[in-house]
Amino acid sequence: MKQTGVGSIEGRPGRLGGPSVAAVIPAFNEAGTIAEVVGRTLGLVDRTIVVDDGSSDGTLARVEGLGVQTIRHDRNRGKGESLLTGIRAAEEAGFDYVVTLDADGQHPPECIPQLVAAADPRVIVLGSRTASDDAIPLVRYSANQTANFFISWAAGHWMSDTQCGFRVYPAGLFRQVRLRRARASGFVLESEVLIEACRAGYSVTAVPVPALYDSVLQRPSHFRPLRDTTATVGMVTWKILTWGLFPQGLLRAQRQRLMIGQPGRP
Repeated sequence: MKQTGVGSIEGRPGRLGGPSVAAVIPAFNEAGTIAEVVGRTLGLVDRTIVVDDGSSDGTLARVEGLGVQTIRHDRNRGKGESLLTGIRAAEEAGFDYVVTLDADGQHPPECIPQLVAAADPRVIVLGSRTASDDAIPLVRYSANQTANFFISWAAGHWMSDTQCGFRVYPAGLFRQVRLRRARASGFVLESEVLIEACRAGYSVTAVPVPALYDSVLQRPSHFRPLRDTTATVGMVTWKILTWGLFPQGLLRAQRQRLMIGQPGRP
């Protein structure tokens, strides 16, 4: 694993007048979009960290000279490991919060201030695309709703968009929760951390963000509805069974869902 750009970072923790924030952008063959995403992120956070997960298309070359920290995996390890690599780097540098967003352009960096404004040392902030459900492809929407139900059950806390990777994590969170399943799939990692964080006493809040798909994506999504939903549901089912079906979690999550309402298409 190779790091570059650390010494050239101009930002220092807290330079924006509030908590110090680092953005972590995992990237695998994102040469077409990475420079624009990074350019729109700079100035909204104290440091931007790009983790190149073994790309073969010159992804890192597109961000040279932009003043970002870069870390490169010598081979493709999956989104989950890329996220962990970037988050560890941010924690070691002393940042208070870590924003994670995708390199393909579907997470608008301009929403970072709204997510950070909701941040708290004991809260995970999720970007929630439920206000623009109609923009989500039907297969993806159905997979997301299935994951929302099971993950919220296991967490005992209703979450409206568990599959959105546009998030704010408090520093140190990943050192305090135990992730027992395979980490190669970012979708499984990002789902499991929500469950384990809630069981460790953290809470989860949502901030509306737009759903951007066909209008921005320049390559097929890395998300595979059947494979990734099956893996996520399998992980969650294992936990629920281990905890004796956790009926109190199901009841609490569904009660919260009814209280806040759940917009969306039929």
